[in-house]
Amino acid sequence: MVAPAYHQDSYIDHELSVNLDSTFAFEGPEKLLEIWFYEENECLNNEGLRSIKLEDWKKILDLVNCKVLSMKSSKYMDAYLLSESSLFVFPHKLILKTCGTTTTLACLDELFKLIGMSSKSIYKIFYSRRSFMFPDKQIHVHKDWKSEVNLLDKFFINGKSYVVGNYNSDDHWYLYVGGELNDDSNDQSFEILMTDLDSKCSEKFMNNPNHIDGHETGLKILTNCGLDSIFSKISHLLSPRNSDDEDEEPISTFVHDAFGFNPCGFSSNSIDNNGYYYTLHVTPESGWSYASFESNVPLQNLEIVKKVLDVFQPSRFSINLIQSNSEPICNLLYKSESFFRKWGYKKNEKVNYDLVNHDLFYLHYEKV
Repeated sequence: MVAPAYHQDSYIDHELSVNLDSTFAFEGPEKLLEIWFYEENECLNNEGLRSIKLEDWKKILDLVNCKVLSMKSSKYMDAYLLSESSLFVFPHKLILKTCGTTTTLACLDELFKLIGMSSKSIYKIFYSRRSFMFPDKQIHVHKDWKSEVNLLDKFFINGKSYVVGNYNSDDHWYLYVGGELNDDSNDQSFEILMTDLDSKCSEKFMNNPNHIDGHETGLKILTNCGLDSIFSKISHLLSPRNSDDEDEEPISTFVHDAFGFNPCGFSSNSIDNNGYYYTLHVTPESGWSYASFESNVPLQNLEIVKKVLDVFQPSRFSINLIQSNSEPICNLLYKSESFFRKWGYKKNEKVNYDLVNHDLFYLHYEKV
């Protein structure tokens, strides 16, 4: 068992929480950076990245142009709720997900200085994002994918980049992978990216302009929408760390951290003591409405996807799944067309890429 990095298992910046404002047009689609600095088993008995102090993470996030709203800790990770999305810190890896005009890749130099290792020696790296709604508003290298890839190639070895989906549309997905070629890890993560949300569903994320406590508002939204119980029917989850761990909890109970922005918008992190997480981010304004769901809980059935879609009822959505062992989930996703047809969606694209050590499955659906 790895102890939390902090004496307290939570943190809230009350002053920042009160002063946030989301009045203007906002870029919902996130930039998602996941870096495995070490193999997972290298950090079984030490804190690894979790030993880094909160103040040091704040300095890194200043380079990204976002702030820490609050933090929750569990047995395997620290989950930071940010002014623009989320940061998850495990002993061996971090996942940084930021929306708006954040400069996610601007932190790489200082990040590797902080950790004290060369970017060329990391275990593996994933960087991905949906096509932007307002690309002209992006800054740094994020104005175009080629510039992002050029920067990533300066840091990481064995880099490969992909454009997935219909490039002629305004709804496609970019992916960069790199790092060691010999990878025997067992992991999976998936995203559901939703656009053109139903207007009545979006109203649930329009907040009272007089609300003071964004965390209190966020938890009410989470509960009222049923987003606190996405995985409620899962009675047992094998830990991605070590299924023989005597301290593993037989029932997965998630601890939630959520925030309702003023006058609209929503973010949440949910973590358990078996090393699983899920995170949601919502931009509800008409004209650029967007919501995302991401998790490393094994996708065992499509009912999980259906529960998320029911909350937002998007006109379009994509599922992006990356995992190291593809056979079981491959069958599930390839049979998804008839499942989603029952709920009024038609398939636009279905893509499967062999990424050498991982498989990528990408599905794109549109409401009929």
